[in-house]
Amino acid sequence: MRSTAETATGSELPIEAAVVTRVVDMPAGTAATTSVKIATESFGEKRTVKPRRSLREALPVIKMAPYLMFEAFMHTAYLRNSVHGWDLRTHMMISIVRRFMHHEGKTVEEVQEGSKKGLPFQSDEVEALPFVIPVPEEENDIVFLERKIKTAIDRLTKEAGLAEPTIPDPTVVEVPAEWVIKKRSDMSKAFIPADDDVVVIYAHGGAHYLGSAAAHRFLTGQLAESAQVTVLSLDYRLSPQNPLPAALTDFLVSYFYIVETLKVPPSRIVFAGDSSGGCLVLSALNVILYGDDASSCLPIPVGAVVISPWVDMTRCMPSESSKIIEQFDYIPPANFYPKLKPSEAWPAKNGRYWHYAENNAILHPLASPITTPSWKGSCPLSIILSEERLRDSGLLLSRFYKESGNPTYVYYHERLPHVFHLLGKTHPSVSKSFSEINSFIKGCVSRNIPAAENQAPNVLEGKAIIVDILGNERPLPEKKIPDYTYSELRKRMEARMTELAYLIEYLVADRMRKKQ
Repeated sequence: MRSTAETATGSELPIEAAVVTRVVDMPAGTAATTSVKIATESFGEKRTVKPRRSLREALPVIKMAPYLMFEAFMHTAYLRNSVHGWDLRTHMMISIVRRFMHHEGKTVEEVQEGSKKGLPFQSDEVEALPFVIPVPEEENDIVFLERKIKTAIDRLTKEAGLAEPTIPDPTVVEVPAEWVIKKRSDMSKAFIPADDDVVVIYAHGGAHYLGSAAAHRFLTGQLAESAQVTVLSLDYRLSPQNPLPAALTDFLVSYFYIVETLKVPPSRIVFAGDSSGGCLVLSALNVILYGDDASSCLPIPVGAVVISPWVDMTRCMPSESSKIIEQFDYIPPANFYPKLKPSEAWPAKNGRYWHYAENNAILHPLASPITTPSWKGSCPLSIILSEERLRDSGLLLSRFYKESGNPTYVYYHERLPHVFHLLGKTHPSVSKSFSEINSFIKGCVSRNIPAAENQAPNVLEGKAIIVDILGNERPLPEKKIPDYTYSELRKRMEARMTELAYLIEYLVADRMRKKQ
């Protein structure tokens, strides 16, 4: 949402995403001038003047008007919401998102730029502070991170029985990010997490090539507010311009900074992400587990939360083609290929099908974490799923993760789409989900606190439940979880790759024809 902020001179300054510019007096004798402007991001401050949107910005919504009117009629006539159990607001919001999933006639750069705006979020309790995570000062630390990622790639390739994948060498760079924190009274000081803060490192979703930290404040803001945690939300490098392992490297650089520079113990750090961000979280755990043996500098965090994680790049599971799920989810089917306008960044000149990684790297555990041979020694994991196309792969991953001996919590929300948290904190299922996340994080942190005398230690045992649209819980039956073995899963994924080989060959030939 655009608005205006009042400067020290009393004039109004247009701002994006509620940016507030304040003038703060600095102590006498400082090298800086006597007053400096500090930019912060506030979720809750009211605005009275709203700049007009251009016709070009409003055009997509105008074009959707007939479609939205039809959907509103279908809802009012009880022709669709009786199946979904949705209210009108939920129905219309999901209809809009479903419509925007198609990017015909745009370049990937244009789609990326549009996806950075995101949804507005208002709160009187939290604010966002732009921040840049620096490159480690010591050259040895950079070498350590790069070596850890390389050794994880090689070891996972060998243990998963894969052919040598085409994965570029990692490069360590600065990582733009933002702190999403409880509002402070003193804005003049740089933010540093307190000793008792729980820090959540968050990776946003967006199919690895869309989105931003600002666009996902509807999630990070609610997380900081409901769980009373400090969130570091990352603006990691996007593909296809920066394929695997660029975003993964950014995530690990951020974790290294929190542990080594800010001295936050891993017992107070949680990894979290949604959709493709969930893939990054699990891939980061893979690097820690399978990377260089010098793991003391990069230990396992206290816990991890993944919301609707994309763990199978081939999308070979039955839920991907389910007609029932199609009624609830807004994600296009697995065979959908967006008709993007050719540009400098995409399509790739070498016939790459996926934005995120080369075709021969798709089965690698750092691209598809579901192919990880073992999760032994990892942290407790909370997996939040819904009536979505990625459901079966998420459920199967939860079984593999649990069988490796890790506490695993599965929350399967019925009749709701992929990352249903975009419906806002007033939706009962959203507030219920954040309550689940809050309880999980508290459980993870408390199990590392020594138990008082005559008290049993805190133990996480894991659970798997179904949550209906009214918030009622019941156990998740074992039969709901796909019963594929690891080898059976690999056969499905390889068969899917064979199917896609023909499509890839056609796409490459089509691109060559267009160039001539």
